[in-house]
Amino acid sequence: MNNLIVSGIKKFLEANCFNDDIYDYLDFYAKLRELKEVKFIYDELQKWLENTFNIKSLKIMIYSLNDNEKEIVFQNADDEVYQNEAMLKKYKVQMNANLMINFSLVCENDNHFKQITSKDEILNAFFYMVSPFISSVSYQELVQKLTFRDPLTNVYNRKFLVEHLNKLLPLSKRENKNISFLMVGIDHFKAVIDEFDYDIGDKVLISLSEILQENIRESDIVVRLEADEFLVALVGITSPNDAKLVAQKLIDVFAKNEVKVSPAGYTLKKTICVGITHYDNQTNSVDYILRNADISLYEARNLGRSKIKEFFPDEVECVDLF
Repeated sequence: MNNLIVSGIKKFLEANCFNDDIYDYLDFYAKLRELKEVKFIYDELQKWLENTFNIKSLKIMIYSLNDNEKEIVFQNADDEVYQNEAMLKKYKVQMNANLMINFSLVCENDNHFKQITSKDEILNAFFYMVSPFISSVSYQELVQKLTFRDPLTNVYNRKFLVEHLNKLLPLSKRENKNISFLMVGIDHFKAVIDEFDYDIGDKVLISLSEILQENIRESDIVVRLEADEFLVALVGITSPNDAKLVAQKLIDVFAKNEVKVSPAGYTLKKTICVGITHYDNQTNSVDYILRNADISLYEARNLGRSKIKEFFPDEVECVDLF
């Protein structure tokens, strides 16, 4: 346990040494420390404040002092609820020279405000205690997010896909849920690099990633595998034909999209092919799924531009991918 937390616990004990409820506070603190996702920490903290102090509205804001930036990381009420400064109790914890966490609590009335004010020493000490691991878990989540995201398009990467499918496939098998995979590739993408440059190529990739995300459900995921190839996982899809409808929609929308290629306003239009493969509940192999998806896209591209090809293992005798 780091010195900041030890110091916080010491202050907390000193502030509450004659309080019979001290063990309740410490039990709750221990419970928070067990949580590994910052969202759950915020939710539990809000519930505890409501049950203990009748605080129903909480806002947590993180300040970057050097950059003069702030970010609301938790808020469970509309903005206007926090605008009445007379009913707002604020507790600030400075983590270091650059980082500060601000907890804003909304009181119900003047008497409630006075009651909370009388607990300032307790609340200051408690927020001082919880801030280090709020900061730590937030940092860990950020690192994980960056690890699982493609830096150019900000969609998920192959590492995330493998971890996600290793959990999703057994669950889908137990619940008998269908999953369809769309392997999406840009037609003649190399020609964009040859004709223009890598910056224009990046714009096309970003544009495609945005279209993919905007035209699927929240339960579906988009992954950039490599170069111009993306995988879309349609989770819990009703029928294989629905996957074809989604694929056609993506093809149509992207074909209309224009990417600016010069200051003069010239634009570029590209097309995509989509290969489709389905999870058949008979395999838990991510490699097998990706292999089938690769074959389906390869065959779609062989048919021409803006084509869809569905993969059926028993129809493929031999495919030369190299």
